[in-house]
Amino acid sequence: MDYQDAINTVIAELTPQPWDYTTDDGTTLTVIPLGIRHDPGCAEVNIRITASKTQAAEAAITTTDLPALLAALSEPATEPWEHTAHWPDGTPKGGIGTWLGDSYGLTLAPADGGLTLAVAEDTGDTIVTASVALPEAQRLPLASALARALDVARSWEG
Repeated sequence: MDYQDAINTVIAELTPQPWDYTTDDGTTLTVIPLGIRHDPGCAEVNIRITASKTQAAEAAITTTDLPALLAALSEPATEPWEHTAHWPDGTPKGGIGTWLGDSYGLTLAPADGGLTLAVAEDTGDTIVTASVALPEAQRLPLASALARALDVARSWEG
């Protein structure tokens, strides 16, 4: 192995890799750990749902809030769950431009044989929504992908 191969291998191993799940109808759920420096508790993992070429929405969840989503996914969905954004000290965020009290963010809801994950994104002009129905067999792979993304995001916190 020459020097350039070694560098390329290290860069590939350090580059955050997304996780995808695609339904039979072509809707794709993607978990993307962001590789950007942040303060502790502020690094993000993006959850994107692409329903079609023209309909997609994405929600960012910080390392402060991701453990709550992982806890919600630790058992089969029996009741709805909604992401509430928090500051790194655990205080809920409020006010303009946050998810608390607004009609956008990330939600989980029980569905026949699994769960529905919905994302609503405020683009500035409109709120774009997308959802994906996940079978129960994909709940733990999603939780595992989110846990790995959380580890990657935390590694970028300074």
